[in-house]
Parts: sequence; C-alpha cells; structure tokens
Amino acid sequence: MLCSKSGLRPVSYSVFYDLSEKLSKFIIFEKSLMPLESIKIFQGEQLISIMEYLYKSRIIHRDIRPQNVMHDIHHNHLKLIDFGFATALKNDENTKELEVEGVISYGGLKFLELYLEGLKEEKKIFTYQYERTFDLQCSLNVIMYFKDSTIATKVKSFKHLSLQERATTSYEFWLELKQNDKNYNDLLNLIENVSNLSDFQTIKQRIKVLFE
Repeated sequence: MLCSKSGLRPVSYSVFYDLSEKLSKFIIFEKSLMPLESIKIFQGEQLISIMEYLYKSRIIHRDIRPQNVMHDIHHNHLKLIDFGFATALKNDENTKELEVEGVISYGGLKFLELYLEGLKEEKKIFTYQYERTFDLQCSLNVIMYFKDSTIATKVKSFKHLSLQERATTSYEFWLELKQNDKNYNDLLNLIENVSNLSDFQTIKQRIKVLFE
C-alpha cells in the first residue's frame, strides 16, 4: 500500500500482467508514482487518452478504479497500474466472455445489471461479455469520483457492504447520476456509440464540460 500513518509516499512501481497463455510482460515505471487524490481537466483528458491507447491496442484492463490511477510526481502524468485482470482481444473480436474479475463498483450500468441478475440466480461462476469500451465506461466513473468529493464519499461507503448490496447500491447510484446529471449522461451516450479512434477526441472535448 502507498498510504501510511505518516501520509503518502512516492514509490517505484512494477506491474506484472499476462495477456495470453504464451505472453508475459513486466511494466516498470522508473519514476516514483503517487496516488491520485483529485483530478484536473488535463488529467481527465490524459485518462481518456490512456483508454484510447488500450482500445487501439485491443486490451481490456478490467480493473479501472481510483487506486489504480497514479501520477508521476515530477511531470504530473497519469499512469495506470495493476494489469492483473487484463485481457487482449483478437483482431476479429470486439467483446470477450470472461469470468467476472476486477472492478465492480465502477462498472457500467449494463455490466452491473447483468452482474446483479447473476447474483439473484445464485450462479457459482459469473461471466460477462467484456466490451472493447468497458474500461472507458469505468474511467468516466473514476473521473466523477475524483472530481466530486460527494461522489467519492458515497462510493467509498459501498466498500463494507456485502457483494450483492455493493452491486445493487452501485447500480442505483450510477443510474441516478445518469438521470440527474446531463453532462454525465451525454458522455455515457458518447461512450456507448464509440466505433473508432476518432470518437475519443469528441469524448476528451466533452470531458472538459464536467469541470465547468
């Protein structure tokens, strides 16, 4: 962990991930990293740019959450860590069915709805057709978390709930935000309609509205 009683301290980070049965890699950040505590406009754009790179590389991280978004203390560049649940899509794939692992509370509404259905049916193994844009939906929720302390406090309160309660409360929370926040709703609609890399530029432009 990066937090201690004496406060936050920078660390050098190495992240292991396996994207196929035959391919294992290490990502090593040579500069010290710090946890992100709040977010500025340019950092919101940076996070979307990271999602754009993953989309282009046909990688789904599957665990986009505040704890996995760090920043370089020297250049204030965002870094995404912990690729333990990451998967790679084949060239002819836009979705991939996998056992649910990684993020729950920051998942999109479709993901949370289907996950809740699985819980109600008491399935022992939950699978989901992870979309190529799955991480993009999660990153928007992470941006909302970092930019609004009220949202952050609310989402943090889900942590100690049971799995079903956490999924239910998360779904209800993000659905209510979608219904009441036009800018958030508009961004979700843009994400749902992403079909090529040029769409990310529109999203980055629209992200700025959240900070006005």
